[in-house]
Parts: sequence; structure tokens; C-alpha cells
Amino acid sequence: MKLLVSTILSAFAAAAASSPSVTIDAGVLQGGLCSGGQNAVFYKAIPYGEPPVGDLRFEPPKAYNKKFPEGGLNATASAPTCLQYSDDFTPKLTTSEDCLYLDVWAPSDATKDSALPVKVWIYGGSNTEGSISDPLYDGCNTAEEGAILVTVNYRLGPLGFLALNSAEIYGNQGIQDLVLGLQWVQNNIAAFGGDPKKVVLFGESAGAEDAYIVASLPQAPSLINSVISESGGGRSLVLNSSIQRAGASYAKTLGCSTSDKACLQSKTAAELSKAYTDDTYLSDGVGSYGALGILGPISHSLYAYADGHVIPEDPYVSGVNVPAVFGYNENEGLIFATQWATSRGNTPSPSAYKDFLRKTFGPAASLVGKYYPLSLFEAAVNGSSLLSGAAALGINATEVAVIAAMATVVTDQTYKCSAYHGAAQATSKNIPAWTYEFTHNSTCMWLDTIPQKYVSLFAATHTAEIPFVFGNLDNSFLPNGTCNSTASEYALSTQMRSLWTAMADQADPSTDEINWPRFQTTAKNLTTPGLIFGKSAAPGIVDYTGCELWSEVNAILSASNATTTPTPSTGISPATSTPPLTNAAVGIFHARGVLAFTGLLLGPTVFL
Repeated sequence: MKLLVSTILSAFAAAAASSPSVTIDAGVLQGGLCSGGQNAVFYKAIPYGEPPVGDLRFEPPKAYNKKFPEGGLNATASAPTCLQYSDDFTPKLTTSEDCLYLDVWAPSDATKDSALPVKVWIYGGSNTEGSISDPLYDGCNTAEEGAILVTVNYRLGPLGFLALNSAEIYGNQGIQDLVLGLQWVQNNIAAFGGDPKKVVLFGESAGAEDAYIVASLPQAPSLINSVISESGGGRSLVLNSSIQRAGASYAKTLGCSTSDKACLQSKTAAELSKAYTDDTYLSDGVGSYGALGILGPISHSLYAYADGHVIPEDPYVSGVNVPAVFGYNENEGLIFATQWATSRGNTPSPSAYKDFLRKTFGPAASLVGKYYPLSLFEAAVNGSSLLSGAAALGINATEVAVIAAMATVVTDQTYKCSAYHGAAQATSKNIPAWTYEFTHNSTCMWLDTIPQKYVSLFAATHTAEIPFVFGNLDNSFLPNGTCNSTASEYALSTQMRSLWTAMADQADPSTDEINWPRFQTTAKNLTTPGLIFGKSAAPGIVDYTGCELWSEVNAILSASNATTTPTPSTGISPATSTPPLTNAAVGIFHARGVLAFTGLLLGPTVFL
């Protein structure tokens, strides 16, 4: 018996000795080992802010100021996810209003003197959903390759972006959460082996937009040395007046006076969620075609805005203050157009396309329609082999053209041309910028909201680059799926991770293997050297022809809702004639993408 007890105690002691730990200002963190023999460790659910509940709801975050228990804080379990207000892309996870936590991954042999580059991730999800606990964002592969990864939870929906000045609720809470998280990184990351002077902030979609906002703040250079915006960033923020109207509508939907903060703070999480869904102002009107992911100055949304304090100036005007990478995926709009066509009972018709333009772009609808006429896409479909394929599926050419047109507008306005503007604005300030296009068609579907059988149809759509940036290419859907990627896809992922790490290490994404040329265009030639992520990462030309339109659209929308409209100094000439989209039209929406629409429109299955 004594021998058995001794053996058990020895086993426990060995396990304790092998478990990683690190000491920070708040105390000792007890972490875990990455599985599969990886040379990496993790520390999860580290509090960086006080729970934003009760009187702290809707308030700026307060730094976590408690000490951990004497035996240390168990940092091996995932943090609760911030309350979610949509579920299009994020797996179902445990939620809580107490959610200001972050995760850290590091090489097993990292010490406080290692001074490794640090990559801080902001998840996407329209600022209404998303979580650091999503297995897509696991950092074991990043850490094993010699970098520190930090992922930061931030408040979403009304808890993160409600602004109602009459109730002394000033908005941008989620942005302030991220800034506080970055301050935590500055104060603590050296203990994990990271260098606080080598921090890249990177994010995707709404996370890319948030990263762009943070990178534009005056204090950005003291928090990060660079930024990477994947499929986001470069757009104009929602106007203050639009934000205040949205806040007032939401308060009324909750049954609260627009000046009664206490009433708003008293509502349950379920009441907050129901009101967000029930609020007709947030779900209707100009800029509201939510399923298509477009956001503009007059959107009916709870979102970040230039309040003159937290965000002193719209980054669309001010630009970033650190070196930046802006990129987009070739067919961003496919996933959104499919969602619109399958989950909302919509019929892709010419009248639906007109309604989409009217509700999304308001006074600029006719201008956008001039640049993206439905006839252009109908001609492209009629003149291609797609017509017979569509007919065989029972879909007419007009329906295919409508979906393709909507997807193209989404790709260009929200992602492609916003990337152009962000890079051009940085360059106009003599801040280095780089750009990329992701064109690779993945073997495995990466979102568990879309069946694997559709992966060959979606091409390089929105979110497609994420598994490659993190190296999480196996067992899709994560964590226990059966699809694994190819050797060439692993090689592409290794290249992308190295480039992202180089950005953190030297504020320049070039590596010994790949020279990433800087962004450079003129008003007369909207093409630039950049990187194309196809079968591999290779220098190429990124074509932004036609993007001058969106500067003009933004000016029209802003002027329709404000007495003065700031004009960014990017050197982009206003659009004066229809750009040469005809040759691009066939290529823009690709046979694979159009067939995705035609096939999905046939069936009743709703998967988004």
C-alpha cells in the first residue's frame, strides 16, 4: 500500500512539474501543453478587465486589478464567450457577460528573455458574434514556429457598441476593450517570452476593421508596431448621427427612456438579445441589407464611430499610424450572397437587385447601379458555358446574374476596394503598406455552418484564409472533423504564417524566401505590386481598377447625413465614367461561384 501511495504521489508531482507556469503582475498562471507532441504551451481565460456587469455595463472597461489565488490561477480551460447577437459563423459556445479574458500561446522553451515576436488576434463576426474559444483560432501551430499568439475577447452587439449620449452611454466599448487588452500585452507579454516592441495586431472581417481603427489611434505606436487587416479595414465608419438614432431605437425597443441608463443596465441578457432581433430600425432601412455584410456611413447599426474621444477621427480620413497590410479574398461576397438567397426566402430577381442597391446605398444607388448594371452580368452569363449548366439545374440566367452582381458589389465595396483605400491612405502619409489577394480554393470547408460537400463551390470566399493564417488545416470541421488538407496547402500556410510573423518581428512582412513588394499606385493606374496567395505565395499584380467609385459613393452617403464631409487625401480621382468592368465580369464571379449559387438555390436547406 505504501508503495502504491508513493507511486501515485510521484505521478502527481511529475504532472505538476511538467505543467507550464508563468508569473505576471497578478500572480502565477498554471497553463497546459499543446497536444500531439507540439513544442508549445497555452494559458487560457486570463482576465484583463473587471467583469463589465451591473453598473459597469455599457461603460469603458476597467483593468483587472485583483491578485490570483495563492496556488495560482488554473489557465487550462476556455474562457466564456461574450454574449452573441448572431450565429452565422461562430460555433455554439458557453456565453457570459463576464467575458473580458484573453488567451496566450508560447513556445515551450520561451523565457522572459526570449524577446519573440507577438501576434495579437481580433476575431471577426460583424461585431455581433465571435470568440477566442473558436477552435479555428487555436494558437499551438503559431507558437511552435517561434512566435507568441494572443487572442482577445471583446464585447459585442449593444454591450460593445451601444451609443446613446442622452443616457450618458458613449459607445465604442468593444474598441476600448481591445485597447485595454493591448495595454495588458505591453505590461505582461515579456513574462511569456514576447517582445512588447514587436507586436502586430491582426484581425479578419469586423476584427480587421477593429484592428484598422486601433491602428489609427494616436496611441497606436505605443501599443503595436504594425497591423494586418484581413478582409476588412479601409471603410468609413458609421456616422455619429446614425449611431445615436440606432441607440435611441434600441432603447425604445427595450421599453426604456432614451435618457435612462439604469433601465438599460437592468435588462437581462435575454431581453437585450430579443430587443436586438426585434428592433425594426436595426433590421430595415438604408444600409441594412445585413445578410450581405455591407456597412456604410448611414447604416442602421450599433458599431464603432468617431466620437472625438476614444476614436478622435474616422480612420477613413486619418489613416493608420503604423505599417500596415491590407488584403482581401477573391470571392468574398459569395458566402454572403448565398446566405441572402437561402436563409431569408428571397428570390434573386431584377427587382430584388434594385431593392438591394436602394436599401444599401440610398442616394448613391443609381451611381452604383451604373457601375454594376445587371445587364453586364446577364451578358456574361449568356455568353458563357454557365447558361447550359444553370438551365440543367432549373435556374434561369437572370437569377444567376442577380446573385453574381450582388456578390460582386459586396466583394468590391466591402473588401477589395476598402483594402485599396486603407493602403493608399497609409502611403499618402509615408507609412509603409502592403496588399494581397487570396485566391486559393480550399480542400476542406473551415466553417461548421456550411456542409463539406459545398467546399468545391465556394472558391476563395470570405474567411477562407483563416485556417492558413493559423495553420489549423486538419480535422475540419475543427476540432474533430475528418477532412485534412494537402501538402501544398500546408506549404502555403507555412509561408503565410512566416510572413505574418515577419510583420510582427520587423514591421515588414518580407522574409528570406519571399520579398513582398510595397503598395504603390497612381490615380490613373489602380494596380499595384503585391502578393497573390494561390497554390503558393507569389509576388504579382493586385488590380484595384474601378475602386475610385467607392470614394465617391462614400462622399455622397456622408454628405446626405452631415453638413460637412471630410475628404481623405489619397490622390484618388472621383469616378466620372463607368469603369471597364466588362472584361472582369466573367472572371469576378467565376464558374465555381455561380454554380454554388445555382445549386444552393435549388434546395430548401438553410446552412448559414
